[in-house]
Amino acid sequence: MLSVMTVQIITLSQTLTANGIAFSQGTLQFSNYSRDGIVETDLSYEAYGSAAVEIMNAVTHKYGVAIGYIDSVNKLPVFKIQTFVPSSLPIASADFEEDPATVSIA
Repeated sequence: MLSVMTVQIITLSQTLTANGIAFSQGTLQFSNYSRDGIVETDLSYEAYGSAAVEIMNAVTHKYGVAIGYIDSVNKLPVFKIQTFVPSSLPIASADFEEDPATVSIA
């Protein structure tokens, strides 16, 4: 089952396979809500091909949307990223000082 997560790349290790395919792995961080509020969770990831290239171009400490699935490697969860769409800023909710319904957009 595919998962879509907004993530921050924390660590990045990149290489090419013997066949010349880009491969990256490292640690990512995502946030979720619990009874105690927002919880940030670290998770290992792996990516091949174009997803790996996008992560490499985004460089460490960048944000993006990762699409993939969770697999178990040596009994540890690893997020296998199939597609990565980089973003330069974290995705957050906007705070309005005015009523957003009255704000005009030029």
